[in-house]
Amino acid sequence: MPRKRKEGEDSMSLFHALLARMRNAEGQTFVEYALILAVVVGVLLAVTWAGLGGAIQTAINAVTAAI
Repeated sequence: MPRKRKEGEDSMSLFHALLARMRNAEGQTFVEYALILAVVVGVLLAVTWAGLGGAIQTAINAVTAAI
């Protein structure tokens, strides 16, 4: 008969599983890729919100019109 789990035990076991995964090499690689992706997305959002998005679009339209 399976034992009864206490409230919050599932989330703690999930937390411990995630920690164990991050400690091994495969988990470390995953975390590194996730951090790189977060930096790239942050840079893209900063460029877009800084108004450079409009300048880039104007340049693309100028190149497209020249072709």
